Amino acid sequence: MNADEINDIREKKDFTGISFSGYKKSDVKKQLIHNINNNKIEESCYWSAELICSGHFLELWEIIIFISSKHIHLGNPKLPIYLNLRFSNFKTILQNGYNDNEIQLRNNKKIRLLFCEIICVLCLSTKKPSFENIKIEKDAFDMVSISSKIKAPSILYHTEVYKKDDPKELFIPINELIYNFKEKNTLLCCYWIEWIIEFDIMCRKKKTPLKCEYRDFVNVNDNFKKDIIWIIWDIIFYFSENDICKKILTNILELFMIKYNFSMKKRRRNLLYFAVELVTELIDYNQDIIKDKSNIENIKDKINIIYKTIKKNEHAPKTSYLFNNLESKSNLDKTIEKLDKMKSIMNIK
Repeated sequence: MNADEINDIREKKDFTGISFSGYKKSDVKKQLIHNINNNKIEESCYWSAELICSGHFLELWEIIIFISSKHIHLGNPKLPIYLNLRFSNFKTILQNGYNDNEIQLRNNKKIRLLFCEIICVLCLSTKKPSFENIKIEKDAFDMVSISSKIKAPSILYHTEVYKKDDPKELFIPINELIYNFKEKNTLLCCYWIEWIIEFDIMCRKKKTPLKCEYRDFVNVNDNFKKDIIWIIWDIIFYFSENDICKKILTNILELFMIKYNFSMKKRRRNLLYFAVELVTELIDYNQDIIKDKSNIENIKDKINIIYKTIKKNEHAPKTSYLFNNLESKSNLDKTIEKLDKMKSIMNIK
């Protein structure tokens, strides 16, 4: 057995709410997001490995999507192409022997290197100010409030993408959304997207869900193929002006559709904001997706140092469930101090 191979008797269900070393999963996620946003590669690799060793792969992908769309977005506009490719790599590995035992992916060398590289790329990407979530007030749906927001000089803008079986209730907001795309008004585009999402939620609560006409680019479970969110994506693609923009949008859409359900509209709203920016703002497409490749390769070569460290906290077969040195392992601050010492070993810049 390799010195970095995890051989733990716990099952995936045993890690509900916690990480491999016993930290609260919510704390680990916060640490990971904080360190990536502060470009701390070694610390970010450590906290991502905590999630990997506990089998929290979907949560890790959600963090990757969240950071790339909220905190990086135009700082690395072609990043979604890379991330979607890496997700395809991940799925290929998962489907070749791990579907019934996903947690064992933690010992797969390709998986460790894949996530290490992704985390490095996120850390090294330029961070941009994030869009604050737009809050739609309850009175935003009454006619007086709607009338005060209307800017479109015509009611015919909707005809460019509206289909016969799209809901009549969204006629005005869709018309406004299209008008603001034409005007390249990023903020108002995002406002009307949020309005439509919140209106849809309200209708579902009243047991009167809205459904749109089927669109052939939608690749999700049949239960969600007529979700009104696909009208918004149809509009976004309608206004994409060049091939590279279309390619990035296609990859953003595919990330948006991963394990899609109705809640994803809000959870992944930053992908929508990012997509809006791509068609309403001036974009520099000449930026490299991956920066400082030699440093990334150096880190990948030494990533198993982190897994050896985490392995010390495993519950090995035929051993007690008791933690050794429980106090230090439950103390996030002491772990952070240890990470500082590990930096020198990995020679991270």
